[in-house]
Amino acid sequence: METSNTIVELAKALSKFQGEVKNVKKDSINPFFKSKYASLENVWDTVREKLAENGLSVSQFPSGENELVSVLLHTSGEWMRATAKMTPIAATPQGQGSALTYMRRYALSA
Repeated sequence: METSNTIVELAKALSKFQGEVKNVKKDSINPFFKSKYASLENVWDTVREKLAENGLSVSQFPSGENELVSVLLHTSGEWMRATAKMTPIAATPQGQGSALTYMRRYALSA
């Protein structure tokens, strides 16, 4: 993980955000494992408003081979950035998209 030179304001806002945001509901079913999980859309719907209210935003983008960069930004200009890597099950566009969606959901949830 990398950060801006200071993260004082970001840390304050993140602490406040974590105290306000509700648990994400598991709204989807994985038929293969017969289990429930929270979809990426539901995670975003759960956190978007509270992020904005606390001056926070998240940006995620593919980078390198099978990598996702997630950046947590604060209105002060402070930021935190981390990169995740996942090998897709299949080397197809659908396999790549699935791995990217998993990484986006896991990184945003973290």
